[in-house]
Amino acid sequence: MNLYNFVRFYIKSIFMFFYYQFGIVDFAFAAGLGSLIIIQLMYYIIVYGKIAFYKGNKKENKDILSVSVVLCVKDEAYNLEKHLPIILEQEYPNFEVVVVNDASTDETEYILKLLQEIYPNLSVVHLYENINKYLGKKYPLSLGIKSARNEIILLTDADTIPLGYNWISEMVKSFFDKKQIVLGFSRHQIKKGFLNSLIHYDSQVTAMNYLGLALIGKPYMGTGKNLAYSRKMFFKEGGFISQYNISVGDDDLFINKVATKQNTSVSINEKSINISSPKETFSEWILKKKKQYISRRYFQLKDKLTTLILPLTTLFLYTLAIISLIFGFPWEYVVLGLIIKFTIQIIYYYRSSKTLGTKKIAIFAPLFEILFLFLNTIIQINTLMTKKR
Repeated sequence: MNLYNFVRFYIKSIFMFFYYQFGIVDFAFAAGLGSLIIIQLMYYIIVYGKIAFYKGNKKENKDILSVSVVLCVKDEAYNLEKHLPIILEQEYPNFEVVVVNDASTDETEYILKLLQEIYPNLSVVHLYENINKYLGKKYPLSLGIKSARNEIILLTDADTIPLGYNWISEMVKSFFDKKQIVLGFSRHQIKKGFLNSLIHYDSQVTAMNYLGLALIGKPYMGTGKNLAYSRKMFFKEGGFISQYNISVGDDDLFINKVATKQNTSVSINEKSINISSPKETFSEWILKKKKQYISRRYFQLKDKLTTLILPLTTLFLYTLAIISLIFGFPWEYVVLGLIIKFTIQIIYYYRSSKTLGTKKIAIFAPLFEILFLFLNTIIQINTLMTKKR
């Protein structure tokens, strides 16, 4: 059967819908599949649509706020030498850069001393040992924020670089109407290979969720590679004190605790987005995802439930589709429903990838969705079974 005859046969089968005698079981399958597809399409339109058709903030802050860019580094001599000068040379009238050297054993201290001789706006905090035995970045990062002199804290990492010299000014513009938190986005370098496609798809979906939900007034997390908030708010909320026993989540857990519709805004444009180095091996990427899952265990219940909407409906949809076919439900209608879902999904993923500047792999979004359904489940189960280190 050639393609023309197949399409003709399929269209004819669809029109037979009006003559098909539905039983109770058939109605149950149709209602279940239809409901799940509608839920997913509504999520695409309401949440992902905010990123896919993002037009920028209608309001902008016009004031020159004082900014402290804070980085916590450990054995990052190469990245500091390569990336830090671009941060130090940002075109903004009132800012400093605070680098916390967390007991590095490479040439990090030497590189920072050289850069301090060139850039007077660079301040360095050295930690030579972990006195309090806290794991992760929270303690050294809190020292950097405490050492900062300015009212706005702008966070990034040593492996991350602004795309231009207006990164600070663009992030500051989103502190309008007395906003205290600005969520930014950090995309990965585009490289060849399947792993890079996995990383881009994963980071894009994560960003579409946390940025899209923030734009509809439901902020729940941010990324420390591109995140800004008020120093005053940080200390008013107790900083990381209540979370020192959790080794991960120096960015998303704090935002999950303090972010609201009233105090949070979003900045997504070519000038405010920065770029970071992707993981080079599959094992490194899996370890990063494990840390993310550990962190998300401590999210508020409402945020856990919200972020489960798509994964659970996806699981139920494919499971119910298989069961319905086993019980003789017409395959034409299952395929029709999936085609509608995939078409809308690809459109919204493609539009979002243009907004975020991620790898153009939207055409494969349905395949990646199925792959990640299994992959994420395996990683989460493995994370629960792995002993704490």
